[in-house]
Amino acid sequence: MNVSNLFSIAINMENVNSIEDEFHVRLTEPVDLDELCNPDGRGSEFEVVLPEAPEEKQYFDEEDVFKHLNYEVNNVDGSDSEDDNQTPFDSIAKKMFSVIGDGSVMKRVKRVGSGEVIPKAYTATIHYEGYVEYCDVPFDSTRLRGKTQKIRLGEGQVILGLEVAVGTMRKGEKSDFLIQHQYAYGPMGVPPRIPGNATVLFVVELLNYSDTPLVPDMDTWSAERRKDATFEEILDIANAYRKAGNDAFNGDENGHKRISKAASQYIKAIRLLENARLANQSEEDEMKRVLLKLYLNLALCDIKQGQCPRALSNCIKALEIDPQNIKAMYRRGQALWHSNEFDKGRHWILKAQKLNPKDAHIQAELRKLDRKKAEMDQLHKATYQRMFASANSTSKSSDVAKEAKTKDKQKKCTPEAQDLLQTKLKEFIKDDVLTEMPFALDTLTSAETEYLQQAALEMGLEVRTLHQNSDKYLKILKPKPEAEQ
Repeated sequence: MNVSNLFSIAINMENVNSIEDEFHVRLTEPVDLDELCNPDGRGSEFEVVLPEAPEEKQYFDEEDVFKHLNYEVNNVDGSDSEDDNQTPFDSIAKKMFSVIGDGSVMKRVKRVGSGEVIPKAYTATIHYEGYVEYCDVPFDSTRLRGKTQKIRLGEGQVILGLEVAVGTMRKGEKSDFLIQHQYAYGPMGVPPRIPGNATVLFVVELLNYSDTPLVPDMDTWSAERRKDATFEEILDIANAYRKAGNDAFNGDENGHKRISKAASQYIKAIRLLENARLANQSEEDEMKRVLLKLYLNLALCDIKQGQCPRALSNCIKALEIDPQNIKAMYRRGQALWHSNEFDKGRHWILKAQKLNPKDAHIQAELRKLDRKKAEMDQLHKATYQRMFASANSTSKSSDVAKEAKTKDKQKKCTPEAQDLLQTKLKEFIKDDVLTEMPFALDTLTSAETEYLQQAALEMGLEVRTLHQNSDKYLKILKPKPEAEQ
């Protein structure tokens, strides 16, 4: 076939049927059948219309792919090889060392990690990009997929070469690995992206590792499979969720994010166990033992997220399993006093202290409770008193009082009053315990009340007006954190 797609085909009469069965194309002009069927002829010359080649499938967003191009696999790194026969991977291999005796897996450290090399049978959390030679676009990338990869070493969850590679790394390390085909995708490859017998380059970053087993994906189980699951299977999965929650809680992410992740894992485990079908008392005892840990862990997450009602509920469930559990009493007390129920909180923390009088954490919590209660009492006392000179202080009759009150309402909020109100609001925001702050309206002028409302709203606080008997209060509240899904 030439550039114009012009074909010269000599067809024997005895082959016409077989060709018709196997080959169908559209012609630009009719064919002279007499000439085509003449055994002594020279055949027939005709032009065919070839179908357009299908567009290559786009696996990732083009803009994102551009950020992960690896020019080195094309030898576009500014260095010239003295050997014209040297391939890009040959050049890369010269900068590496072998991690296997036969050199089937080669390594180059790009960023040194810390701590010990990941132990065998641990679960690794990694990011990676995979490349074939002469193609700077990754054939696979966890970063382009937007999700890290977890692998349990020794369980064959990825190609052997990648597992060997990860097994040589430390936490935080980033390295390149050249992996020959026998440790990668073999003689068949993975068409169309990975040819057969292809050596591949992996850029791997070990983010973290732990001894927590991977949690089986129950979402892939059929309804029948779920129904037939044994208690031992459910317990194993619940414990895996619990350990994953512990890892998240002790992880390196920012406070709210790691606690939210931990709580999510604990909730999954709790739901599994609470709905498990039990065959005997032994299974029930084991379920309660694990649930007790989960309720206590989730209660701690709830307290740190400011979800004290849910924390209180989980503490009550824990105490139903073990009425003498010190942690459950302690955290119940925490949840109560963080909800400004200081007396009830003190009661439960003292119960925990009675069972463990020398516990330093309990003693410290009692001191913190007393300090916050004193601050709250002082704050309430200050807000229920007149913050500024009362117009009624010099009044000797009801008429004089009314006149003074009218004049007071007409006054503007003074700079001194504004500073004081701003200070009160800022202190309230910084306080990690208080969730609300009341102001008695009879202690404020109308101008001061209006200024307080406006300042609170500008700081992202909520404002409510409450009536209690004949008194009116302006209550300032912090916005509640989002509920755990």
